[in-house]
Amino acid sequence: MAKLEMELTDEQGELLEARLNRSFDKGNEASLICRKIEEVATTAELENIAREYRFCDKIDLFGFDVYIARRVLRVLLNALVRFPKLRGRLNYVGSYQNYEAFLSKMGEGDMGFVREVGLQNIFDENMARTFGRFGVELCKELWADDMMSLSAYVSMGGLCNGLLFDSVGRQDFAYLNALSAIRKNEQIGFHPKGCDSFESVVYHEIGHMVDEMCFFSFSEEGTAFLAQYSSEEIAQGLSRYATASPQECVAEAIAEVFSSPSPRKIATEIYEKVQNCT
Repeated sequence: MAKLEMELTDEQGELLEARLNRSFDKGNEASLICRKIEEVATTAELENIAREYRFCDKIDLFGFDVYIARRVLRVLLNALVRFPKLRGRLNYVGSYQNYEAFLSKMGEGDMGFVREVGLQNIFDENMARTFGRFGVELCKELWADDMMSLSAYVSMGGLCNGLLFDSVGRQDFAYLNALSAIRKNEQIGFHPKGCDSFESVVYHEIGHMVDEMCFFSFSEEGTAFLAQYSSEEIAQGLSRYATASPQECVAEAIAEVFSSPSPRKIATEIYEKVQNCT
């Protein structure tokens, strides 16, 4: 895996810290925002809603089926209302291809692209080049390892994190094929109860963002909390995939709470513990 070799000054570090601590402040308007999402008819209008209410730094829905784009915004809104500090981690939302192209332009030293994600006070041109080139290489590695399945989260330290989608139309073969696999995996317990939809995949990736935000599964407290469950308990009471790592366990728990009308004990306990840390 590629490693980013770039040091920030104390001043740049303070600016990054402020960037990470931003919060979504429109929770009391959620029903209004949701109604707007349902009423508009184009992806351009959906992008405008995301910008107006500051869902993220940069959203690019070019090429998205409006049906898929609307579902993306609903998920973002729901997650931001429950975890307002996610706003500091939501930098780029769009397709994998457009994200890679965006980072490529940054890697060419194009400061216009740096300004689009609000990094102009942190990056100079040389830093933009280093960061953009690193990001492109990281994306290529993820794609080569087949780590994209409908949606993926690319962590870039809060500088230009990506919540990405590799299938942007509801009639795409890749979308239909992946959705079929997800439904089967939910039925056999590989993924949690209720996690059989496009939204549940996105919520899983948002679960990783939440975990990263509060550093839960990496902390001593989080490790000790998760250790109370045996692998067998996690496999039976959450999902088999949740046994892969503490990080996947947290993401699966958050996905179940968001996706299931009646989340089970392990998912609820992990969700509540994580929520208390944010």
